[in-house]
Amino acid sequence: MKFQKTKVRYSHKENDKILEEWNKKSALNGAGSIETDGVAYKGVINTFSGSDGKTYHERKAGKEEDIWNNSDKRILFIAKELNDPNNPYDSRVVVTFNPEEGIVPSNKFIKAMLFITSGLLHSTEKSPAAFNKDEPMKNLMADWDSAAVAKINVKKQPGGATSSFAEISKSMEDYKEFLVRQIKLLNANIIICCDGRGVILSAIKDWVYPNAKQINEFAWYDKDSETLLINSYHLSARKSYKNIYDRVIASYTDALAKLR
Repeated sequence: MKFQKTKVRYSHKENDKILEEWNKKSALNGAGSIETDGVAYKGVINTFSGSDGKTYHERKAGKEEDIWNNSDKRILFIAKELNDPNNPYDSRVVVTFNPEEGIVPSNKFIKAMLFITSGLLHSTEKSPAAFNKDEPMKNLMADWDSAAVAKINVKKQPGGATSSFAEISKSMEDYKEFLVRQIKLLNANIIICCDGRGVILSAIKDWVYPNAKQINEFAWYDKDSETLLINSYHLSARKSYKNIYDRVIASYTDALAKLR
């Protein structure tokens, strides 16, 4: 399997247009404001004090659009919803790292994304990159910053990790048009569906990649778009980082070997 550069030019501007329409429909439905997500920011860190007195660290936009549009591996993590029920923030800003100022990712979902992204960059069909729980954060962040990575939620209204799969499915149906448009704009070719049950993968496959064929237990491949979809555990699941990493990377390398 060969990964190809995208023919669809992603931009934050076009992504934000979709989300603005999504937000208007959400407001009309009485469901509140939605988060902003998409290709992860790779710029400088902005540190500030919030109204709650806490210190926050957010990354600003950088060269991530160019990285995304010029990469042959475009990695998209698709999850359920934000966990902060009253704060539909821009989740593109969250992955920050500056050990000199004590800024180091600690959230499990984020750290799992870092491990998996690094593994995807360094794995081949013949040699999966072995998990190393002691990999220095500076190495993981260097891989993250060089990679084309996006992360979106299918339910854009924050839910505090409390929504049932029935609620998640209904939200996907209610805002299907916008979700499909966002995924098509991103045009990722490695998609990690992070709900553990296959609910997200099933919907995305049916709506965007209907001709995808199952390659192994957890991976499907759409030949027309040259896109690999992988059914992952939720990245915050009560599993070790190694368990979460191994399921994705083993599925990925096995699929590469079978698609040679």
